[in-house]
Order: sequence, then C-alpha cells, then structure tokens
Amino acid sequence: MIANILVIDADQLVVQLLEKALGKAGHKVTAVGDPVQGLQLLDEHVFDLVITGLDLPRLSGLHVLERVKALDETIEVIIFAGPDEETFENALAALRLGASDFLTKPLRNMDELMVAVERALEKRSLAMTIRQLNQNLERMSNTDFLTGLPTRRYFLERVSIELRRTRRHKKHVSCLMIDIDHLDQINKTYGRPCGDQVLVYVAREVMKDRRITDILGRFGGGVFVLLLPETRPEQAVTAAEKIRQAIEAGGFTFGGQPVEVTVRFGVSGAQGATTITDLIAQAEQAANEARQAGRNCVRVSAATALSS
Repeated sequence: MIANILVIDADQLVVQLLEKALGKAGHKVTAVGDPVQGLQLLDEHVFDLVITGLDLPRLSGLHVLERVKALDETIEVIIFAGPDEETFENALAALRLGASDFLTKPLRNMDELMVAVERALEKRSLAMTIRQLNQNLERMSNTDFLTGLPTRRYFLERVSIELRRTRRHKKHVSCLMIDIDHLDQINKTYGRPCGDQVLVYVAREVMKDRRITDILGRFGGGVFVLLLPETRPEQAVTAAEKIRQAIEAGGFTFGGQPVEVTVRFGVSGAQGATTITDLIAQAEQAANEARQAGRNCVRVSAATALSS
C-alpha cells in the first residue's frame, strides 16, 4: 500500500532519515516540526499514517495522537520516543490511546521502522475496508433495491428532521401519497417483472421535477410518499396534477406492448405544528377518496384547508 504519511518531529536528523526511508519505499511524506501545523495539515489533507515524536513544542505526541484519533480513528499513529522518554507509562498511555506502535530513538535499524509502518498501513487498509462495508450495508438498508428510493424507515427518519425545522419556523409543509392504479391487475396480466418496471417508471417520473429539499420514499406495494417542505396545499395539488398527467401521458411499454399506467394522489398539508403520522394518515384518506372517485385523480384531505 502506497500511503500519504505525515511526520511530526522537531529532530531534523530523524525527519531526514524518515523521509529518505519512507520515500524509498514509495510513500509520499510530508514533514513538519510544529505539531499545531501538523494538525492543520490533517484538517486540509488526507493522511494514512502519522509518525510523531513524543516530546514536541506546544503539544506532546500523546496530545497529537488524541487529536488524530478524534479526527479519524482509522488514521494510524506511530509514536517516536527519545531514550529519556522510553518509559512503560508512556508506552502504555500511547497504546491505550490507539497508537499503532511505540518506537524509540535511535532506531536499531530501519527494518524496525518499515515493519511498524507496514503493520500500521495494513491496519489502516482493513479499517477503511470495514468502514466502506458498513457504509454500503447502511446504504442498502436505507434504500429500496428496486427504485433506489429511501425505504419507509429511512424516509420517516429524514422527514422527522425536516418537520422539526418546519415546526420551529412555522413553515407550510405538504404531503403527497401516490398510489399506482390497478398494480395487482398489471402483475396478473403482464407478470411481476412488468409490475416492477411500472414501479421504477413511476418513481422516475415523480423524481423528475423534485426539488432538492423534497423527500420521496417508497412505502411498499405501489405506494410512494412525497414530503414537500415550504409548500402550501394548493401548490402541492398543482404539483400532484402535473405529475399525474406526466405519468398518464408517458407512454409506458413493456416488451414492446403498451401498458396503461395511472396514479391517484392524496394531498395533505399543515403549517407549523404537525406530525408525519397525521400528514400521512390524512393523505392516505384522500388517496382512498381518489380511488372511490374512479382513480387517476387528485384529492385533498378534508382536514387540509386550501387558500381561496
């Protein structure tokens, strides 16, 4: 692993030896004598490994270690201590704080350093791999695999944050429940693969004009929910009607065969204090009214007041 390595040490002889040995191994080395400057570099650049002296001006090597681990616990740190600093207490403190190794000056040979560096970089590589796997798992658990939209759980998490802001500033917020008409019949007539593509098609159409602040999620089956922050109910009705028309006129086909796809909308809205449970319940009630009205239409919850 070719790495970016930050060396912090006031001993210029040690710095020169490290730069030469690590550079020869192909690593990119940045060296500073001031630990405060080193920490500033850590804020501005990505480093895989920090090699720091223990006795430094302004900050000790143990403080540098603490700051590095607070910034990113996957960055490995090797502590260099002088003969007078080579105590059991210092070594134990460094290892407890997460140091990869505790070496003493002068080095008996450079192989000792290179083994410590290789071991530290292996730990860094493993930690980065684990972090990436965890991020991938989190993303998979939060994302509907078919449409790529947030799952119901993740949607509700994001919406709860937005609604706190809405309540704090007494802003308008609207909610659209989008239900695909006759999805079960489409599955029976054309097969489930067609139904899956209908879900993808509807999600894509809803996403087309979505603002960056709007939050769209799949609730299961053929139901989607779209939260529209800072949007009055009458504006939400206009948006819903635009999407409804686009989906109906989109000319969806499957296997070269045209398939009629329409959706019904339930709209709810409020200003200031409200909960996502209330908004969704009201939008669902409106969507049920849209089904009873013949589907392929937009209905507003009875609890939602529209401006004249």
